[in-house]
Amino acid sequence: MGIVTGYLSQLVSSGIKLLVGGSAVSSSNPLPVQNVNASPIDRSSTITTGGAAQVAMAALSTRKAYFLQNVSSEIMWGSFTGTAAPNAAGSFPIQPNGVIRSTQVCETTALSIYGETTGKVFTAWEM
Repeated sequence: MGIVTGYLSQLVSSGIKLLVGGSAVSSSNPLPVQNVNASPIDRSSTITTGGAAQVAMAALSTRKAYFLQNVSSEIMWGSFTGTAAPNAAGSFPIQPNGVIRSTQVCETTALSIYGETTGKVFTAWEM
């Protein structure tokens, strides 16, 4: 316990140093603030070719949140790790009227989506 106590008292007396771009945080070098309010981008569409995967949302390194609802009467399949396919590793089912969404930890990779029938609709938004 002595070593832990020593490190703890050292931390308390010297404080935690935050750096931005290699320089200490200060009033002239503040932490960057990210606007949590973002305008949604509509990615809603339909299955363009039944039985083939398509990209519902391209990769976006600045994505903070997304929402997708399968508004069709058939199961769709999604994947953030590769090409979506029914019952395949890395793919997940999106039930009719089912929703996938993220508002905290958010994937920034592309969303591949698969539907069996051409013309089936999904609603999608990303911020």
